[in-house]
Amino acid sequence: MAMLTITQSAVTVLKAAKAANDAKGDAGIRIRRDVRSDNSGMIAIGLAISDSPYPGDEEFEQDGLRIFIEDALIDPLDGRTLDVREASEGPELVFH
Repeated sequence: MAMLTITQSAVTVLKAAKAANDAKGDAGIRIRRDVRSDNSGMIAIGLAISDSPYPGDEEFEQDGLRIFIEDALIDPLDGRTLDVREASEGPELVFH
């Protein structure tokens, strides 16, 4: 299992996003590579609401929220923490 830590603040933001999108009760948040690409060499990460994991995804639950991690991100996110920081536009999800 991937050792990604998700703070309580991040879980709260993700649950609110899921509720705002009228997602099914058992839907989860999928952490995936973003389709956008730049030449920085950094991995762009996107979040999407998904009814179920894709084949190969790592799945876990935290505080009643299902999380799916794309197989290509399992190792890069190992040991990282998903948190929230306040930005001028509102809460912003960040990895530490």
